[in-house]
This record gives sequence, C-alpha cells and structure tokens, in this order.
Amino acid sequence: MPSTLQRNGPTPVIVKHGGQKTTKESEAIEDCDPIFAAAKAGNVDDIRDLLSDDPGRLDMRCAECHGITPIMAAAIANKQEAVEFLSTAGADVTLRDANSYTILKLVLDQGESHAGVAEWIVAHHPELIVTDPRLPAGKDWLRAQFAMMAAHIEEEASKPPKEVLEYLLDGYPAKLPADTGRTVSEVYWEHILLRYIGDIPLDIARNYSKDLKMAFVGTFDRILYKHEGIQESARLLNSVLPTTQYDIIGTHVVPQQGWVTERWEYHDKIHNLQVLDGIDTFLIDANAGKIEVMLINYNVYKMEWVDDPEKGKPGPGKICPPSAKA
Repeated sequence: MPSTLQRNGPTPVIVKHGGQKTTKESEAIEDCDPIFAAAKAGNVDDIRDLLSDDPGRLDMRCAECHGITPIMAAAIANKQEAVEFLSTAGADVTLRDANSYTILKLVLDQGESHAGVAEWIVAHHPELIVTDPRLPAGKDWLRAQFAMMAAHIEEEASKPPKEVLEYLLDGYPAKLPADTGRTVSEVYWEHILLRYIGDIPLDIARNYSKDLKMAFVGTFDRILYKHEGIQESARLLNSVLPTTQYDIIGTHVVPQQGWVTERWEYHDKIHNLQVLDGIDTFLIDANAGKIEVMLINYNVYKMEWVDDPEKGKPGPGKICPPSAKA
C-alpha cells in the first residue's frame, strides 16, 4: 500500500476539533424554517416561493428535527409531488440526517404506504447508493458487498457468517434474532453489515456495551466513552465520509480471546475522498454479545482521481489544493 505520509502524496482533510453543537429536539417541524412546514404539507407553490426568496433553503438542515432536509421532510410525509419538485430543483438526495439515516431509510421506516416515494427516488437518482435491504436494489448491493468482503479474507474462520447476512436481508430491521448468545464473529459482522446498511442507532443498541471505551487516532484524535461516544464517533465519520461504501480488505477474528482486527479503505470518486490506512481493533465480550473496547485509526485524504490499472481501482492523481475541505 502506498504511504499516506509521502511528501508528494495526497492532501489530508483537516478537521477542526471544536465542540459539537447539539441537535435540539422538537415536537413540531414548524419550529424550523418555513420550507420544512411547506415540504411536510406538500405545498409546492409555497416551496417554490421560498426557494425563489432564498435558494439556499434547498438543502437546508432542520436543527429542530435531527438535521433533515426539505426533500427528506416531504418524503417522510409521503408528499410525492413535493419530492419531485425539490428533486427537479436539484435537492441532494445523498445527504444523511443527524443519525446518518439516508432519505430511503427515513421513507421506508414509515411503512408500505410510502413505497411509491422510495421507488420514485431510486428510479430518478442513479447517483444514490441503495443500501437498505428492504428494497430489491439494496438486497443486491448488500449481497455484492458481502461477497467482496468474504473474498478479501483468507482465513475461513474470519470470513463473514452467511447466516448474519441472511437474517438482515430477511428481517431487517424489526425481525432480528436476540442480541445475546452470539459468537464474537456474529457480533462483529452484524456491526459491519449494519454500518453498510446505514443504521448506526440499531448497530449501537445491539452491538455495543453501554460501558464502551474508544480511542481515535488519525483525522480525529480523542477518547470517547459509552453509547454517547460511539454516536459521536459515527457523527465524526459521517462528517468526512459521505457514503457507507467502505472496503473491508482484511479481517482477523480470534474468538477464544474475543478480539477482531479489521483493515479497511474508502474510495469515493464522486466526492474525491479516500482512506488508505483504516484499521480498527475490537474487544468483544462473547457472553454479553457486545463490543467493549475499540481502537480506531484512519486518515481522510481529498484528491482528484485517475484510473490505476495496476491496483485495479481508483488511485491518486493530481493533488488538490490544501484549502480543499471535506
């Protein structure tokens, strides 16, 4: 693997380590900007007028409602005409809310009555990676990712268990097996697949100890604790890596001692981002079925891309200016 520290290498993404602004809870979306109320009501005329007054509203975040955007609000409310109008206006459907939920996750969580909106979004936004296994495209994507992960792992005992994939394909999110009585491998691989799907809250609830201890090295340097800590780590990861299309390139599972080491990369040609040095280590309590300790290293680099036939995937090209931000 090329060194990420070489003098003429890619430009690192610099992140200021300031305090996090908390997202305030609210009982009514109307407490935020008027465009959210208009989107929820499906009032296209009001949406058009509000965007004409301030085009910046198109991808505005509602601080009162977990950071959703106007098109998310319209989709959640099953207002397809408003979704179509906002889409035509250029709304970014790849954005995720404060829980890292995609617009498709938010829509599908509302039930079968919203299937039409979800299907319309998939059909009209080929740039959107469909990761939710409740959609046919999501099932196919997750199966393909699983196959690639399994192919990258040489040790048979460390490969992802097919039964974990199958119960996520068939029962996500409401009909999953009990989170106790699982093996170290099952806990780890369910964590990975839920991250690929994009359901961080469910991953935290099922796979992490409430007394979790976590250390970051790389783009973020800090110590985090408990469920609040893993929520913050997910927020930080999402702030620099826009999608869940990670590449697990090697995993070693030691069930008797309860630890797992994982090597991963990230290659995003659309946003010109990559991680080359991702490595995570997990200490898992097999009795409780929970991750107790995590050590995480990754550095995010922003750069342009050229095809690299020797490596068989995108490689570093022209270096972006140091001022470029994620």
